[in-house]
Amino acid sequence: MPKPAALLVTSQNGIRALARWPQARAWRRTPLFAAGAATAREATAFGFTDVRVAAGDADLLANAVHAAIAPGAGPLVYPAARDRAGWLADALTARGYDVNIIEAYRAEIAPRFDEAVRDALMTGGVDGVLLYSRRTANAFAQLATAAALGDRLAGVDYFVLSREVAEGLAALPGRVHVATRPDEDSLAALIPPPA
Repeated sequence: MPKPAALLVTSQNGIRALARWPQARAWRRTPLFAAGAATAREATAFGFTDVRVAAGDADLLANAVHAAIAPGAGPLVYPAARDRAGWLADALTARGYDVNIIEAYRAEIAPRFDEAVRDALMTGGVDGVLLYSRRTANAFAQLATAAALGDRLAGVDYFVLSREVAEGLAALPGRVHVATRPDEDSLAALIPPPA
């Protein structure tokens, strides 16, 4: 693969995968566009030196790339999850970029809650649940329904990254809190300090 014009990373898992690729050692000075501060910190920790932070969503990340890198400058390398929303690559491809998506990691949905998790949810031992994607929200809702938790979740607070993530919880009781911006710092700011 030719040296990329830029690297696109939307999660810390993408950084970890990228850091393990032998060819990526030669890319440490390549502009790396990270979708959020936590991902940017992870990139810096792994030795990437030209890390640029977008404010958390695919549109802002695509805009940041477009402002800094010309469409014909070379390929963009995107280490991504197997199951992902296609917005980032689609937005950049529509602007004339050559986006090389490399399936770098995957998250498997558990067939059921672990017994300890189910028991904690059943007995009110869980105050809050953090959900970063629509896929995980859908999975949580499916597992909760399969475990017959129903009204047992009425006291749970769900802290979610975006309105899209919140939509995955529509069938569950409980209170949904949506981050003001789709980034980890805004999500963490929703969580009240311990009493």
